[in-house]
Amino acid sequence: MKKITIIIALVFGIALSSSANDSIASNRNGMEYKVAAGFNIGGTSPIGLPAEVRGINSYKPTPNLSIAGYAIKMFNPTWGLKAGLRFENKGMETGINVKNYKMTVNIQSGDATGVKTGYFTGDIKNKTRMGYLTIPVSAVYRLNKQWDFHAGIYAAYALDYNFTGKVVQGQIRETPLTPIIGITKADYNYSDDLQKWDVGAEIGAACNVYRNLAIEANFTWGFISVLDPDKRKMDMDNYNLYLNLGVSYTF
Repeated sequence: MKKITIIIALVFGIALSSSANDSIASNRNGMEYKVAAGFNIGGTSPIGLPAEVRGINSYKPTPNLSIAGYAIKMFNPTWGLKAGLRFENKGMETGINVKNYKMTVNIQSGDATGVKTGYFTGDIKNKTRMGYLTIPVSAVYRLNKQWDFHAGIYAAYALDYNFTGKVVQGQIRETPLTPIIGITKADYNYSDDLQKWDVGAEIGAACNVYRNLAIEANFTWGFISVLDPDKRKMDMDNYNLYLNLGVSYTF
């Protein structure tokens, strides 16, 4: 985390000292180059709460920094194309209450111990963290010298990933007809079940606020469940849904 923060500071220090131009930068070929940094807030979650989820007990965003570089080609004063490379973290910590939720847990204490797969009822605390190398491609609409809007797609490859959690004071049964197993303490680790690739859509806007410096907002919606359906031990599709807020500098 400290290394990413240092890199972001260096990039923007170089960018801000490299130009005194008060207008949006561009060369004679309509090319622009941009560096951006920000943070992601959101969740890796199902689209709509399943019936098995009875409530959300807690939600805590984790430090999800991002740093990116973009090349923008403006074909005319209004329309252009943007492509880039983005390093970003996505993650969260959540607590949920579930009933008859199919999953695999490793029981440390309770009526039994060891790995059990079945229908769990109780409270779950989950932690998700993923680091992606993302390639976004978007169409750009330039409303005026201050406002840019964009919409497009992205492909992301997971360089780092973690999907873990624990359950406290719950119960599990292997089938609806088998005896209940009480759980005092258990955990799970589905990191090996995560998919390496994510593909989705993004939409956002940039507002130029000072010289070539802008504030940006960008929403991304993943189309692929982060848990591999052929491996997963949790009966739920989870998608990356994140809003990125940050600043950018255009050369």
